[in-house]
Parts: sequence; structure tokens; C-alpha cells
Amino acid sequence: MTRDRWNEVYMKKGEEIGAEGETLLVALDGERTYALSPAAYLVWSLCDGKTSVGDIVERIMQSLEGDVDEEWIYQAVITIIDRLAEVDLIEKIGSRNEPL
Repeated sequence: MTRDRWNEVYMKKGEEIGAEGETLLVALDGERTYALSPAAYLVWSLCDGKTSVGDIVERIMQSLEGDVDEEWIYQAVITIIDRLAEVDLIEKIGSRNEPL
């Protein structure tokens, strides 16, 4: 189990503009609006420039009841972060190991 991205810190971009059912809408600019699943929205909203990937995983683990595999949650968070970064809704600003 490798957690080489545990200490990475990201900053969200854009702003929430509403919801359509279970989907939350985030506008990056006047031309780009994205529909986020609840899980993607949660990760996006926690990317505040201070909270690390590990902190996000731990918060999700605490909110879930029952026996949940932390490695699975970590991998899911990394996948969501990568997708959010692809569309420029978040950017990496550093790591807890580096000065922010």
C-alpha cells in the first residue's frame, strides 16, 4: 500500500452555482460549468489550500459507518482529484512536506 500523495494539498477553483437533483453544479468561468457527483463535490469542497489528501480521506472515513477499506477510499479520492485537476477545478499548491 503506497500513499505517495497523502500529503498533497490542493486549492479549488470556481464556485457552486446550484444543484440538479443529486448533481451539484460548479462554474469555473462564464463558459465552463461542471456537474459533480456528491462524492466529487465533497472532495472539491475540501480542497481549501490547507487540507491534505490524507485529511480528506480521514474525514470521509470518519463520516462513513461500518467497515470501510481506507485504501479503497484513498484510491477513490486520488481518482476524483485527478479528474478535478484535468478540468482545472483544482490545482496542486504544495505538500505538507514542502512550505505552502
